[in-house]
Amino acid sequence: NKPLGVLVHSKGAYNPEATVASWLKDRKGFDFPADNDRGGIVHRLDRATSGVMICAKNKTSLGFLQKQFQTRKAKKTYVAVVSGVPKQAHAMIDLPIDRNPKKPQTFRVNNNGKSAQTEYKVIESSENLSLLELKPITGRTHQLRVHLNHLNNPIVGDVMYGGASNDRMLLHAKTLEITIPGGERKTF
Repeated sequence: NKPLGVLVHSKGAYNPEATVASWLKDRKGFDFPADNDRGGIVHRLDRATSGVMICAKNKTSLGFLQKQFQTRKAKKTYVAVVSGVPKQAHAMIDLPIDRNPKKPQTFRVNNNGKSAQTEYKVIESSENLSLLELKPITGRTHQLRVHLNHLNNPIVGDVMYGGASNDRMLLHAKTLEITIPGGERKTF
């Protein structure tokens, strides 16, 4: 259960900041070389996103779990509070995403981008806010954030993508359904 504000792994250069990957290095049973700064990391969550992650204890498990993300067999569910009320109560957003050349740390909807699909459902709404359940089919960087901003329903606290100011981004990885080594399908 990754807390808000924690980086999943360092971005290459020396970084003394605690990350999920550095936390894993200190755990018994994790079998990765000491110089592997991403040992055990199967998938990522943005620093500002809290919630469930799965990590591997060895290279065999790492490959087994990562393949499920690559083949879209891992099923993720998020919850988010967004500004406004989406026009449809339940829909599939199917819009390609690529890096924004004018602001390279961000992404945008663009016809030349990679395919990206997000299913959403409104759980509850008021006049100004909605609680959504989000199920990304693909796993593009910032996908949920970009898709919701494009719909003019940005995530509250996501100032990078037009969200209303808040003390945190209101996006949480609620569940992860995946087959663990040994063949059992589990939902965390």
